[in-house]
Amino acid sequence: MRKFIKKARREADIPTASTADIAFLLIIFFMLSTVFRTELGLKITLPGAESTERLLKRRNVANVWLDRTGRISINDNLLDMNGVKSVMTGKLADNPDLIAEIRADEEIDYGRVNDILESLKDAGALKVTFATQFEQRG
Repeated sequence: MRKFIKKARREADIPTASTADIAFLLIIFFMLSTVFRTELGLKITLPGAESTERLLKRRNVANVWLDRTGRISINDNLLDMNGVKSVMTGKLADNPDLIAEIRADEEIDYGRVNDILESLKDAGALKVTFATQFEQRG
């Protein structure tokens, strides 16, 4: 009878020397190809102003869009008055230094803007500013 001799099996080696290079290249690829979407808002015409001040920190600003038909948008989501209150309450819980910037169309009824202001006040958003278009005269 023949005896079988077991030979020591050699493990298969998987080269891992280049995995760090591949991971680095993937990180660079995703950093270069990622597009950060900006808030589109609604189509509006901002009212004019003779003097204006620019907000430098865009990180602490929440835009509340109000077009001429009365539609309201925050974060590109159409809302009603109750939605404004709930969304802003959540945003203020995350960032207490949040400034609400109202971007209202110049032809909107001021009563609608006042309703927005009341909803913001109910949500606790007491830092409010209005967006305007600077008109240079001369």
